[in-house]
Amino acid sequence: MKEHLETFKKRYDPIHQAYWTDVLSDAALAAWHQEQLREVIGHVKRSSPFYSRHLAQVDERSLTLDDLASVPFTTKDDLREAGFDILSGPLEDSIFYYETTGTTGPATPCPRDRKESYASNRQLAMAYQAVIEKHFPGEKTVVGIMGPTEVHSFGDTLGDVCTQLDLCNAKIWPHSPVIGWAKSLQLLKVLRIGVLASAPGLLLAMAKEAERQGFNPREDFALRAFMMSGELCTPALKNNLYSLWGAQAYNSLYGSQEAMIIAACNANDQLVPHRLNYIIEVLDPKSGQSLGSTGDGELCVTMLIPGSKPLVRYRTGDLVSIQSRPGYPQSMRQTVKVVGRVKDAVQLNDRAFSAAQIEQALLEGVEQCLGYQIVLSRANDRDTVIAKLEMSRFFEGDRGRLVLLIKERLRERLGVEATVMVVSDLADHVNLGSWFSWKEARIVDQRQGQ
Repeated sequence: MKEHLETFKKRYDPIHQAYWTDVLSDAALAAWHQEQLREVIGHVKRSSPFYSRHLAQVDERSLTLDDLASVPFTTKDDLREAGFDILSGPLEDSIFYYETTGTTGPATPCPRDRKESYASNRQLAMAYQAVIEKHFPGEKTVVGIMGPTEVHSFGDTLGDVCTQLDLCNAKIWPHSPVIGWAKSLQLLKVLRIGVLASAPGLLLAMAKEAERQGFNPREDFALRAFMMSGELCTPALKNNLYSLWGAQAYNSLYGSQEAMIIAACNANDQLVPHRLNYIIEVLDPKSGQSLGSTGDGELCVTMLIPGSKPLVRYRTGDLVSIQSRPGYPQSMRQTVKVVGRVKDAVQLNDRAFSAAQIEQALLEGVEQCLGYQIVLSRANDRDTVIAKLEMSRFFEGDRGRLVLLIKERLRERLGVEATVMVVSDLADHVNLGSWFSWKEARIVDQRQGQ
């Protein structure tokens, strides 16, 4: 029988309050995990055509947390092949319909019911509250929201978060044919938007467009903080964004359309996983063996809210590092760093590098950069790199010295000979990594056979 939102809230709100006020014990959290695991698996077996087959051999009534590793994985290919059959109930029972962007395969449906949206957004609201209290003590501000498409959850989710926090929000869509870049910048300025939620690449594109229209991004806007999501953002890129805009950048959340909000930031810009809503595992990316809830590897999540599309042991394809912090409050007990995607690993001269390692090596110490692209080639049986950077018109440094520093750092960190170029005509699509992938946006591989 379907659980309605008000009934769910009577169960969820007390444990959410205990979790965030650090009165929830480890034993109580484990009991919640086991109770919800059994409920979710029973729910999907009854309601999802895909899971009724996929988990037919799993007896949820006797399932314990120790048995989780015996439950089959759900993969991205499963989602693509199953389509609407992965849903746990008719679409009409959902409150929102979203779908993935479809740039790495067929778009997959990602509807949500009221319970899923409620639980996911409650967690994210805590992150926004912490950052806004830090940057606007005793004040209110306007939050700007720039999402990728109209069938993405970004706008609805952050609109609800702002409603919870009693904050005005403005949905700005620069790629909309109705709004566009000029109107987006006008709204950013006239509304004195103090916090802007977007993808880091789009913030680079926004700075580039602001300069085209005669603005100085650091002086002509009221921004104090960026709440970023959608793609990789290393410390080097965050520092570069600060140099362009004068606003502090936070990796505000980590998640996906299909798995919702898995982690959100605290005021120190650390991502903390939402352990009320997920059972988290770290896997060996090659063997699939579970390494437990902490460590380095591929992230696997089991969603604990029995809504329209809970996923069981879903392999995200993302490489993470999860650390335990004994002695911290329950809600901050773990931190997660997202390293990159498994498929985005780049081989250079028989060494594998993550997206984060490459971006950090290129941009460390670089300021006033509007975008970059890396071209991989091969000469004399060695991989080589051409790095292209587009600099702001406000860059006052020595470009020749910058080129030499980056060239030496790429040799030292990545073991490659590099040609570094400062260009003025970098293609706009390189800043749209969150629309498809960091690698496809910023890496051009010209090596034979790659």
